[in-house]
Amino acid sequence: MASGKRTSKLGTKATLLLCACDSNALGSEMTPILAVIALAFPGENVSWLVSLPPLCIIPASLIAAKLSYHVSRKTILGVGQLLFIIGGLGGAIAPNFEFLLVTRVFFGLGCGLVYPIVPTLISHLYAGKERVGMMGGANAMGSIIAMVFSTLSGTLAVVGWRVPFLVNIFFIFVFVMQCLFLPKVPPEKDTKFAQHVQQLSPEERRIGPRAWMCAVLMFVTMTIAMVYLLKMAIFIQETGIGDSVMAGLASSSTTCTALVISLLFAKLFGVFKRYTVLVSMAAVALSFTLLALSAGPAGVFAGAIVYGVYLGTIIPYLQTAVSGVVHPYRRTYALSILSTAMFAGQAASSVYVGVVESIIGPSTAALFEVMSVTFVILFAAVLIYLLVTRKQADFPYGNMDGEGDTLGEGDATESPELG
Repeated sequence: MASGKRTSKLGTKATLLLCACDSNALGSEMTPILAVIALAFPGENVSWLVSLPPLCIIPASLIAAKLSYHVSRKTILGVGQLLFIIGGLGGAIAPNFEFLLVTRVFFGLGCGLVYPIVPTLISHLYAGKERVGMMGGANAMGSIIAMVFSTLSGTLAVVGWRVPFLVNIFFIFVFVMQCLFLPKVPPEKDTKFAQHVQQLSPEERRIGPRAWMCAVLMFVTMTIAMVYLLKMAIFIQETGIGDSVMAGLASSSTTCTALVISLLFAKLFGVFKRYTVLVSMAAVALSFTLLALSAGPAGVFAGAIVYGVYLGTIIPYLQTAVSGVVHPYRRTYALSILSTAMFAGQAASSVYVGVVESIIGPSTAALFEVMSVTFVILFAAVLIYLLVTRKQADFPYGNMDGEGDTLGEGDATESPELG
């Protein structure tokens, strides 16, 4: 009996970690085969295949927050996963480019339903150090899937542009695990918090200014930091440092570093706690500085590795932070706002690049210098905010020392110390 319970707990954790990979699959399977698809559909704007899903994620994430009040989060997760599978595998049978675009809409809508629900379930089922570890583990698993899918997609594209979409068969396995291992989670209207909503203070009924600050920080950092992903390959070729092979190796270095840091996130958070975000800000500022000053491969790889530190910390930190500063009654909504801010920032990044380049010119090295200075200023602003608000760092939901009750209602009493 005890062995079965341990298996159930392990299965639940594995399922949640795998569910967190949907957003990483969005670009990792598509980016390596864009050139092949462009040859199959000459004259079509294939960049829409990458930019369309994030645009669909934004409204879907907000819909997920509304639905979670009336519908079990397990049900929402299952529906989102099915839409994701339909959109992913649908590309393999697309007869024309328009049909392929429709599959990407399903892909984005499915991801939008899944993405905010996963950290909400983690917050609901785990607390304290266990919750922090799961947030970091979810980010790490996403990095692994990104590497595997990117490699498989590029390799399978040799056979034909349709074949890479078959990698999404993997998510059928994830869907089966959801049905088998995820416990039933009642709609939020049926939780004890909603049933006693009249007893909650006005502050507890709102997501609060600190959660909104997390969302703003997510949007701003994603808008600025995504410049790295948009311009890295161009920078390498523009400066004559290397070619597309080096760009691929640099990207792999970033992903591997993000994976390692995500696995170590719980330990980092245990040391720095609410100041962990400064590690993210310092890492991305240093990364852009190293790139702007690089004159050879060493500088490029150094910048790529340090950027991985940012990717490995910023998302799990902000998800953990929001989970700690928001009452469980409003947690799904708050995490949906956070995910919306993330994808909105990614979508806004190309516009931001266009504005900055219209001012400083087309030099990518100069663009990286501007990004470096921007993040130094942002680092100082975040540091001042943390110092000013340190007296409000404690919360009634618990502290960082709490281990939490796995698969329980521990979220009301055991949240990490954040702020």
